[in-house]
Amino acid sequence: SGSGSGSGSGSTAEDHLEQLIALAQNGKTDGTVAAVGEMGLDYDRLQFCPKEVQLKYFPQQLRLAKETGLPLFLHNRNVGTDLYELLVRHRDMWTSGVVHSFDDTAELAEKFIELGLYIGLNGCSLRTEENLAVVKTLPTDKILLETDCPYCDVKRTHAGYHHVKTHFESKQEKKYERGLQVKGRNEPCNIIQVAEVVAGVKEIPVEELIETCYANSLRLYGWAE
Repeated sequence: SGSGSGSGSGSTAEDHLEQLIALAQNGKTDGTVAAVGEMGLDYDRLQFCPKEVQLKYFPQQLRLAKETGLPLFLHNRNVGTDLYELLVRHRDMWTSGVVHSFDDTAELAEKFIELGLYIGLNGCSLRTEENLAVVKTLPTDKILLETDCPYCDVKRTHAGYHHVKTHFESKQEKKYERGLQVKGRNEPCNIIQVAEVVAGVKEIPVEELIETCYANSLRLYGWAE
C-alpha cells in the first residue's frame, strides 16, 4: 500500500506507522525508549479489532523492531500458535523480545523460547494450578518478572498465593494516604510478590530468582555492561 498524503482523519495506517517509527527512533537516541510494543494478537477482545485486521497489520508493526533494532514487547492472548507463526515467518524483522503476561501452555512457551524470546510473568500468569505447572517448566534464564500494574496483581484466590511473604498495607482510594497502596490497584512494588510465587513454584531461593531475572532484563534491553 502506498503512503497517504492526508493528515488528521485522512491519515493512513502507514502514516501512523511512520510516525511511530520516528518516535521510537528518537526515543532510542535519547534513551527514553527501551522496546517497541505492546503489540501482538488478542482473540478475546475481537470487538475492538477483528482477527483479520490484527493478522494483516501485526507484521507491518514489526517494522518498528526492524528499523530501530529495539526488542519487542509482545501480547499473546488466546490465539493458539498464530503469533508464534507470524514471528517465525518474519524472523528477519526482529532481534529479541518478551512475550509478556504469559498464561498459555508450556509447549508454546518452549516454542517462543527456542525462537529467542523471553517469557514475562505477572499475577495473571499465576492464577491456576495449570499456570503454575507451566511456570515450573520455564528455564529461569528466560523469565522476566513484571506487574502489568495497575492490573494483574497476585490475588488471594490465585493458586500460588500461599507463596507470597511480602504484604503492603492499603486503603480505599477515597482514604488515600501517602506511603500506602490504593486498595484494589496493582503497583510496581508488588513485583516482589510475583518473584515470591515464581521462586516458590520453582523451589529456589527468591534472591536467586531475582538476580537471574534482573540479569535477563539487562540483557534483553541492552543494558548489560
